[in-house]
Amino acid sequence: MNAGRLLGLEDASRGERALFFVTMGVMLSLGTVGFLRPTALSSALTGAKNWILVYFGWWFILLGFVLLVAATAFTASRYGRIRIGGPDAEPEFDRFSWLSMVFTVGFGASVLIWGVAEPVSIVQHPPPAPAPVQNASAESMALAFMFIHEVFPGLAMWYLPVAIAFGIAVYTDGIGEYKISSMLAGVVDKDRIPGLYWLVDLAALIATIGGIATTLGFSAQTMSAILGGVFGLEARTLTYAVFALIGLVFLGDVWLGLRKGIRNAARATVILIGVAMALLVVVGPTLYMLELHLDATGVWLSNLFRLSLYTAPGAEGNWAANWTGFWWAWWAAWSIFVGSFVARVSKGRTIRELFGVLVLVPTLFTWIQHGLIGGWALGPGYQAPIAEAMAAAGNPAAVAKALEITPYGTVLAVICVFIIAGYIVTSLDSAVFMISAITLGDENPNPRNRAWWGALLALFGMMSLELEEFSAIESLSVTMALPFSLFLLLVLYGSYVVARDYVRENETPIRDPRERRQQTASKSVSDDD
Repeated sequence: MNAGRLLGLEDASRGERALFFVTMGVMLSLGTVGFLRPTALSSALTGAKNWILVYFGWWFILLGFVLLVAATAFTASRYGRIRIGGPDAEPEFDRFSWLSMVFTVGFGASVLIWGVAEPVSIVQHPPPAPAPVQNASAESMALAFMFIHEVFPGLAMWYLPVAIAFGIAVYTDGIGEYKISSMLAGVVDKDRIPGLYWLVDLAALIATIGGIATTLGFSAQTMSAILGGVFGLEARTLTYAVFALIGLVFLGDVWLGLRKGIRNAARATVILIGVAMALLVVVGPTLYMLELHLDATGVWLSNLFRLSLYTAPGAEGNWAANWTGFWWAWWAAWSIFVGSFVARVSKGRTIRELFGVLVLVPTLFTWIQHGLIGGWALGPGYQAPIAEAMAAAGNPAAVAKALEITPYGTVLAVICVFIIAGYIVTSLDSAVFMISAITLGDENPNPRNRAWWGALLALFGMMSLELEEFSAIESLSVTMALPFSLFLLLVLYGSYVVARDYVRENETPIRDPRERRQQTASKSVSDDD
């Protein structure tokens, strides 16, 4: 077997092979430094993140608002009725499988990690005076910020523009190859600037891997903290073993493919999340959780734009940049992969249906999840021990401490470990599927090429256990996102241009396939008469 076939590159062009080797080389070099000199890498990444957030935190906050308005307007316009894949496209997945894949790939273990850590951290270190919301308790305002960052408007700002652009450019209008750069077709002609499309794909791959590595790092460190803090096990060694087991499951899923592997892992994870939330309602501080959830919801909805655009001008420090700026940068780095994957599994659905499954339904789910998890972490008897653990050992320790002091916490911890493992499997599955597809320009990339990308991402997940500071993991997404942020504005404008031309050139581009079949049947009857 030659090297090209072993790497799954036997049908790749010269540019695609270069894309594979350059991206692999850059990321393997970074991973090697992480294993050999974790302190130096931690320092460099943290320094880069801090510099970006100090000077460009405002940019991510502004960009998020612009994307929110533009993507929502696009969905509400006549273009929202465009069907991904064309007017005759049929949905490939049932609604539950579709929703499960979109949900698990779009969030990951951050729901659990930050659901505990962020509200407690904000209560301990609130926004500088004057407070952005007057007459709100510290707990309600902290949970309201959590809703802003990981419920809405975060959900509508970042994934949706890329999903719309990729779905329209690649599937509906058939522009170019199955690559991220194809979304530029409505803005820049491929031949006008030689090499531009290749550079865009390279930047997209690196940004995507950076965003995925951040989530895998969060997951690995949190799993290690739970295994060590709750069960008293040799956490790091066991986490490596768990990652090895996950790797075997992942390789099996790679050969099963999108329909069986990713779909089944996603469905199982969503079911486990439901079980965990039901158990949490029973064993947690139930009354406090529900009351705080409602009060924080009022603060969130009443001050939606105020909290979203809060920058604390003139105040000492960079509170807003370190929270909202960080979140939006992470979403931006993650959006290329999630948006393109969502478009892939949404063929046969309209843009408005896409808005529902990517924004409306997950908003309801994450609002429930974060309300329960945040109320649990902020509850009487929970907040102080969690804050102490987090101050001593970082955010993953906060989750472990919350489980440790909760009645039946070991049962909940077992479920959480399986949920985190499920998130890791679905993230790896879907990530390598899209990374390989983008590299090869093939909607259904071969398993061998996907396995190599999976090995690279697993390497980054394990490398995170060597980094001394949790903040170093956070830095990957922020550092990778900045140079790619302008691209999001370009692809949103490009999707408008492509959609406009597509609608003009097609007399009935938005018709429901069922309606078309009925009309075809009616025409056949008329012809027979």
